[in-house]
Amino acid sequence: MTETRASIITVSKGLLRLGNMKILALTSMTTGVYLSLLGTILQPFVVSDLGFSVTILGILVSIGSRPLGLASSIVQPFTGYLSDTLGRKLLIAIGSAVGICSMASFLIAAVTHDLSSLSFGYVLLGLSILGNPATQAMIAETVEMDPSRLNVAFSLVFFFTALPGAVIPFAAGYLVQTFGFVLLFAVAAFLESVNLLVMIPQLRETRTGPASGGKQTPRRRFSFSRAILPPRGLVRLFVPFAMDAFFYGVGGAIIYGVWAKQFGFTAGDIGLIFGTLSFSIVLSQYPATKLLLRVGTRRTLALSEALTVAIMFGWLVTNSLQVYVLLSVIFGISVALWVPAISALFMRAAPVEERGGISGKLAAFRGLIAVPAPFLGGLLYSAYGYYVPISIGMGGEALTTLVILRLIPAKD
Repeated sequence: MTETRASIITVSKGLLRLGNMKILALTSMTTGVYLSLLGTILQPFVVSDLGFSVTILGILVSIGSRPLGLASSIVQPFTGYLSDTLGRKLLIAIGSAVGICSMASFLIAAVTHDLSSLSFGYVLLGLSILGNPATQAMIAETVEMDPSRLNVAFSLVFFFTALPGAVIPFAAGYLVQTFGFVLLFAVAAFLESVNLLVMIPQLRETRTGPASGGKQTPRRRFSFSRAILPPRGLVRLFVPFAMDAFFYGVGGAIIYGVWAKQFGFTAGDIGLIFGTLSFSIVLSQYPATKLLLRVGTRRTLALSEALTVAIMFGWLVTNSLQVYVLLSVIFGISVALWVPAISALFMRAAPVEERGGISGKLAAFRGLIAVPAPFLGGLLYSAYGYYVPISIGMGGEALTTLVILRLIPAKD
């Protein structure tokens, strides 16, 4: 391992003195406020408030979910290429603007109960992640690809994204009952507008161009077919993540909507489950980062995937709200292990000239394979009931755990 002996907290404090890291942490936290609220209320909003079927929900999630819907998968390889060509800051700002439009579309759907407005909101929600490859590259370049800070930097930004989820979902039921969906979507649009106004003057470009004096590698024109194919030598890294996306998509992508339909869970019930998940992510971030530094990405990712198998097994054997809340504690640990490990793994593996593009390639490869999964999960639920899609998802995640151990190199 190449990490220094400096404590994670000391490194984190130093990172927050860097301008870009401070702004990305702040705006990630603001985005996390409304994303944690959306994660709690959006699926029950579709099936309970608007009265659409679980199959319709599956289609919407397949098209517009973050980060693995069709819209997210198509846009990220292109914007990853653009971030390597035009710079990181522009793409991050555009993604924020699209997020504002998404919240406005959901607001219109709440007023009109119109499927077209709801669908457009989901599409824009998926497209709003277009700045993610640029963000990943900006984080890596802000710390100058320093191995002693890279893992911690990704964990730090993820921590601030997850932090609002430790509070917001618990109040979701009260907020919906008191203020209604219209006002909540309006507040979400306002928060992302604040983000955009902060980022435009404050973020500093990190992509080096010809003016830097470095030798420039000639860039080929963008090709979508080339953009979605894993780079030679990295196929073994892409495969397990595509498997995870597909099998979780079948068994878990629309689980909150399914619970609302199957067990009559309210927005408050889902908020309790989702809030516990988010709270667990926040509390787990420090030990998860410490484990990542100690044992490396392969074993960290395999542990995360094994925990997901255990969680889905719990979903199968009980319909108790209390048990689902306890399972969310384990789920939070799994997520805290998973997200920073992926980011660090691929930023280290990416060629210098493709740091933005590699995130887009991974998103496209995973997403296009996983796109039919929520729709398939909805169809299986409608045709065979609750247990079939979750059983398929659990079995696939168990297989993915073995593939991670087989294909991802042990050396960081």
